[in-house]
Amino acid sequence: MNENFIAKLQTNNFLIGSFDAYIDLSKELIKNNSNISNEEIETILKSMPTTYRSAVTNKNGDYIGYIGLYNIDAKNNISSIRFEVICELSEEDKDEILNEYKKYLFDSLNITEIEEFVYITNKQIEVEKKEIVPSSNIIIPNELLIPGITEEDLEKFSQDYEIPKLQLPFTIKSNDRTIGIIGLSSLIWSNKRASLNIFLDKELGDDVSRELSGYIIDDYINFVHNSNVHNITLSVNGSNKNMLEILNNTGMNYYGQIPFSAINGNNIESNLMFQHIPNMKKERGILIPDNNSISLSSLDTDKKELSEKIDLGNGFKMISPKIFEKEGIDSNIVLQAHIKAMQNRDGFTIPLGEDKYFLQKGNGNYGISKALMNYSYVVLDENNNYAGYINILRSNANGKNVEVEIGIDPRIQHKGLGTVVINRFYDELFSTGVASVTSSVFGFNNPSIRLHEKVAELNGIRLESYYINGKLWDMNIYSKTNDIIEKSSLGIHF
Repeated sequence: MNENFIAKLQTNNFLIGSFDAYIDLSKELIKNNSNISNEEIETILKSMPTTYRSAVTNKNGDYIGYIGLYNIDAKNNISSIRFEVICELSEEDKDEILNEYKKYLFDSLNITEIEEFVYITNKQIEVEKKEIVPSSNIIIPNELLIPGITEEDLEKFSQDYEIPKLQLPFTIKSNDRTIGIIGLSSLIWSNKRASLNIFLDKELGDDVSRELSGYIIDDYINFVHNSNVHNITLSVNGSNKNMLEILNNTGMNYYGQIPFSAINGNNIESNLMFQHIPNMKKERGILIPDNNSISLSSLDTDKKELSEKIDLGNGFKMISPKIFEKEGIDSNIVLQAHIKAMQNRDGFTIPLGEDKYFLQKGNGNYGISKALMNYSYVVLDENNNYAGYINILRSNANGKNVEVEIGIDPRIQHKGLGTVVINRFYDELFSTGVASVTSSVFGFNNPSIRLHEKVAELNGIRLESYYINGKLWDMNIYSKTNDIIEKSSLGIHF
């Protein structure tokens, strides 16, 4: 097996995984089967998005071909598939690979229809076409929710809000006036989850809670669930009393907070988090924490950047890949060790993000290797052998709240290294003025849960929001707050 190949999907007899590990063999396969020029080969490969093409091997790692998407119409849940192999497969083997891949497409892209299927061997080309009438959009039985957003309304609301690219967008009307827009962002089909975004007309002021009834949001949520989005979450600044009052009259439930992760003028405050899954019952009398707020200036520090190297004791160190060359560290050796550790990724302290190890992007070494060289720190031992990594996954509130991910090589777990690494990273982040640090840990990852229970506080559980191995798992939200911030246990009831 190519040591760079990482299997994401597997059937009884086959593995489906990293395309780039076998990219040269795939080019050779296309040339031998179709007898076309190198330029035409590149055109074929470019027609298949890198995220959704994959090499296929047998259980021994012997390459047998590739499979990929083209002509993707995500709006209507339609795509086409190209599947090419080095020799003819039995119908049973072909269906075994194809059915597993199609299941992945439904889970990750919500692709429900295959418009064209092209199957190529060294002896034949089979093309199956299906005439598809795009399904009409589900209509929400609510005259106050209008599908789509006009350019005029988008421009108006963009003056007051930073609006992301919205999916399934609707306009909210009241008395023939646009009072808001609603839609999804961060939609991950493979996990059947998304973030709900509601932007309200600021000219209405406190009247907005009277104009926007909670059932309007509930109707939109039901529409989204019918579109195969299972978990919907909404975060609200702790000072946004109008939105909190509106949400109190919806079916959404409060499930936790991310401390000090939202900017409000010259202050930083917490984000309160609400969620909904199908058939969720409304809970009553939930204690919602007070909006603890501090001035941004109280976090000022002379230190603006992370240290390039941190000694951890016992021969271990956290070191920025930016100084590998200066320190005489061979990045290729580190990358190969990282790849091997990932191949046993179930043993990692937390999962490595959203499908970073599947159907890799780019040319040459697959995407995760390139990503490693941009991580905050790689953990090495005294002989510069790879031991893991820790990284800022994303940041919020102008960098005052950061989400981190950590991975410790399974061969050296259970020796306390993960605890040392994450605590030192907390200290380093807080020394640069970070207010709070957050980690997302999935319910199946017991080693990471045990680690975070020791070093951080559980702030909430996002239900059934990570899909793997045929099941939706909970996402546990852990946070650590900068010690200079005083904590309060006071709360308010809604």
